[in-house]
Amino acid sequence: MVEKKHLTPIRLGSPGEDISKKDLLAILQRFKNLHLLQQKRIQSFLQPRQRVFLELLPLLFHQNVPLLPGFISSETPAGILDYSPTRQVLLHAAQFSRSYQYKTRALANYPILGLFLMGSVGSIAFTKTSDMDIWLCHDPALPPSALEELQQKATAIEEWAMSLDLEVHFFLIDHEKFKSGQDIPISDESSGKTQHYLLLEEFYRTAVYIAGRSPAWWLVPPQEEHRHSGYIKHLLDNKFISELEVIDFGSLENAPPEEFITVTLWHIYKAIGSPHKSLLKLMLMECYASEYPNTQWLCSEMKKAVHGGEFSLEDLDPYLLIYQKLENYLSSPANRARLELIRHSLYIKIMGFANTEQDPQKQLYRTEFIKHIAHRWQWPETLLPEISRQQSWNILKATREHDIILRHLAGCYRMILNFAGQHVQRNLKDNEDLKLIGRKLHSFLDKKPGKIEFITTRSALQTKEQQLSLVETSFADNQSGWSLYLGHVTADNLAEQSPIKNTWSLIELLAWIIVNGLYHKKLKLNLDSKTLALSTNELQTTTEQLHDFISSRLDKLHLDLPSYKQPNQCQSSLLFINTGTEPEGGSNDGRLVMSERSDPFSYGKSRQSFVQSVNRISISNWGEVTASRALGLDGLFDTFTDTFNNHRLPIADSDVKVICNTSARANSISQRAQSVFQTLISWFGRQNPNESPRYILAGAKDYYIFQRKNKVLHYRSIGTRQELLNELSQAQGIFSPTHIDPFCLKESEIPELLKLNKANKIQVFHTATKTGIQLYLLDEKGALFRQHYPSAKIDGLLRRYQQFLDNILNRYFFDDSILIEHYEIRHTPSAIIKYIPSVPNRINLTRELDIRVSGEHSASYTLYCNEKEFSTLTYGKRALAAAAEYILEFRQSNQRYPIHISDIDVPLANLGIENASELQTIHLLKYKQKIENRLNSISGT
Repeated sequence: MVEKKHLTPIRLGSPGEDISKKDLLAILQRFKNLHLLQQKRIQSFLQPRQRVFLELLPLLFHQNVPLLPGFISSETPAGILDYSPTRQVLLHAAQFSRSYQYKTRALANYPILGLFLMGSVGSIAFTKTSDMDIWLCHDPALPPSALEELQQKATAIEEWAMSLDLEVHFFLIDHEKFKSGQDIPISDESSGKTQHYLLLEEFYRTAVYIAGRSPAWWLVPPQEEHRHSGYIKHLLDNKFISELEVIDFGSLENAPPEEFITVTLWHIYKAIGSPHKSLLKLMLMECYASEYPNTQWLCSEMKKAVHGGEFSLEDLDPYLLIYQKLENYLSSPANRARLELIRHSLYIKIMGFANTEQDPQKQLYRTEFIKHIAHRWQWPETLLPEISRQQSWNILKATREHDIILRHLAGCYRMILNFAGQHVQRNLKDNEDLKLIGRKLHSFLDKKPGKIEFITTRSALQTKEQQLSLVETSFADNQSGWSLYLGHVTADNLAEQSPIKNTWSLIELLAWIIVNGLYHKKLKLNLDSKTLALSTNELQTTTEQLHDFISSRLDKLHLDLPSYKQPNQCQSSLLFINTGTEPEGGSNDGRLVMSERSDPFSYGKSRQSFVQSVNRISISNWGEVTASRALGLDGLFDTFTDTFNNHRLPIADSDVKVICNTSARANSISQRAQSVFQTLISWFGRQNPNESPRYILAGAKDYYIFQRKNKVLHYRSIGTRQELLNELSQAQGIFSPTHIDPFCLKESEIPELLKLNKANKIQVFHTATKTGIQLYLLDEKGALFRQHYPSAKIDGLLRRYQQFLDNILNRYFFDDSILIEHYEIRHTPSAIIKYIPSVPNRINLTRELDIRVSGEHSASYTLYCNEKEFSTLTYGKRALAAAAEYILEFRQSNQRYPIHISDIDVPLANLGIENASELQTIHLLKYKQKIENRLNSISGT
């Protein structure tokens, strides 16, 4: 370890007291010397070819040299006051440009005010693979065009660093804007708008000075920090320092409580992905919050040591300072578990998860550092050896550690919410970053059935398990579930083992294995099940399919805070049908009997469904992975509707994939299910507010009807073909086009004529059969009316329907532009050919009775046969019979053919509705049919 410096303490006086310029210069030099030591340590952790980066960095921003890295133009802002390159730097520059000669030039201004490394780069935890955040402080007066060019130069230098295998990020800093809380640099380690003072505190504690002006904060004595601005003003006004010497980022006075809340939540958010990296900072935020409003800043402790002259590089290491404060904060016995977790985190932060450092000397340096800490704070003798074995963690150890970390995160979350209740008066809901972080935490911390938990410690797994066992187990109340074990375990020796994970379904357990990094191609999975019959090949295939789905989808998400601006919705799903089961109803040798009725949802004469179970894995746009399971065809349709209703729109065909791996009928089952879901997407994916479509298919012995209500897709089943036809004849609130599945109603003309259905059109279809005329009518909202006429002439039948439709349209729908279309159904390969009959001959109409039904209420009505009136008031219950007799007498030669109503004028209640807005043609057609049936029954026609 480096020896501690024992320098003369320097106490800078308060305003009105003696202040020595010599002491001010000595303080500046102490900080710069400390930072030079930090630079040397950083360089020692880098590879030899990478060290040129820090050597050349200030020169690159001091002059614009064409052949040096990052050159944009000679006009790019450049120049650092009092910077002079060393001979070593010039030798590095000569490697890029042999003709380069450094010339000292006096500039009118120096636009680059300072260069600082920021964050863990200046700590013992920095390694050759760590990234570097660099604050590039510039003259606030630079115009936008100059700033843009300076940014281009910084980006070009980042690219050069990348060629050295260094990840570098520049942040252009206007110190005046930063001081006022604007333009806060956002990086992976900061939460942008959610922090200012705490980012400034971290800067003062961790920044490594490279070149330029010195931070004015260095010169403010510890006892004067509460009036930082006034002290700096005193130094400047009295010429103790020049404005050209210092750069003022501001003070830590009056840090608002909101920052403790937002930054704590940010570090909880970061801890979800890399807990051991973030737990130290997270706990520091909790410690700071506990001291509010008299927070004892670590940067102030560091400053006291520098001003006091008693310090060493190791003593002022940012992570050692954090640990020292947390050791005191967690000193009570009640915090023993939390302190142990912090010690684990510190060790892992410094040493890594495995001894990957190639240089033994560097690894020894880190080892000695952690031993020094353990000795200084009297860690238990067994603790270091135990932690040092972390590189051999297995999944059992990782899950236990995860549980501890999760409790810690939840505790921090509760603490900071309590802090908010005590110290924050205004509503924080308007803070966008806070809202997004809260969504992320809610998404991760909240548990619910079927949600696959990502263990926070999965990155700590340094060994790949070679063998795992999946065992079907009986849980409470004889409920069946699944357990995961290390090694080869069966249901007979469970008592000797502790399960790693319990789930409801096998697919859910496999998904947990995959999302937590346990799956690899050489992994052997042992299966012990009483209810499922999975072959080794089927298990392997299923696992690979699941792995491909999960890994490919999660890799594409790139989750960051803006991702949580959108609501949490399903983004993609994978469905497994009949995992470990075979379709029932096969022949004796296990093969299914062939049938002309080949629909896997309703197969053969017995109309058997081959769907026995469905397991779904879904991934949301927030990265949540969820599992569900269901049984039978209803379970599959429940899964379909749930997937559709909770999926982001529009749904692409590739968003939902169906797989079946059974030995029998696998392709036909999966293709059928996939086809049905794609139909749901195409039929309901783009909702038209003026339409309410229906999709009908056969399933087992029932029929299923899918339809949206209040923007939610539902389905219901009905039992018989007649019930289905009745369903198609029901009135609809708005136009409801109907799609009949190709496997449904195969022998009927109805599916084909429904394809011609149009809104605001009445479509009349007819076809000649061996027994008469079959007539279908689709009304303006898609309701189907049908009637068979055993003995009728087509022209006369169509003419009478035309007359009836003309009358009711003029009476009830005269404000609507409803048109009438006629189609003839011909059983040819082209199925339906449009046929528009000629306008009915009005001469023929004069020879026919005009029969109109009128009424005041349901018990009182009148039939008008031309001008002859048959009223219940006059005829009582015989009104219909009297009218029928008159109609037969009117006909020549007593011909007996069906009686047709020409017009209807009755109260809405007679039609079964209350409001005129509900009325559609189907109501009048059904009423017409009811009256005609009674008349024809009486007349014997």
